[in-house]
Amino acid sequence: MKKKVEYQISSFVNEDILEITLTGEITEDAVSKLEFEVIAIIKSNNLKNLLVDFRAIKGRFGYIEAYERVRNYPPDRYRVKNAIVDIPEHADYESFQETTARNAGLAWKCFTDVEEARVWLKGE
Repeated sequence: MKKKVEYQISSFVNEDILEITLTGEITEDAVSKLEFEVIAIIKSNNLKNLLVDFRAIKGRFGYIEAYERVRNYPPDRYRVKNAIVDIPEHADYESFQETTARNAGLAWKCFTDVEEARVWLKGE
């Protein structure tokens, strides 16, 4: 029996930045569904600045899964400037994802402070 998906996604636009916040718990079974939903939100808003806040979601996956996910993003994701916000305890994982994303040609930077992420996205 599969575990029920227990994550929530909220999104809003803040000064030309699409902000997506993930909360709850994500299981390995639900990652693809979550990614599909997030990509749909990104496409429907058609903005060039994206902030994704992972601080309140439980569940992280291995480095190989992160690598494969980043390398398989759809082509339109490459036009988006991505700021990822997470807790300091996940700094090593986020650093790996940032390096992988940049090596793949994405504009991607990880933060622990949401305000710093917004400043970076605005180019200030």
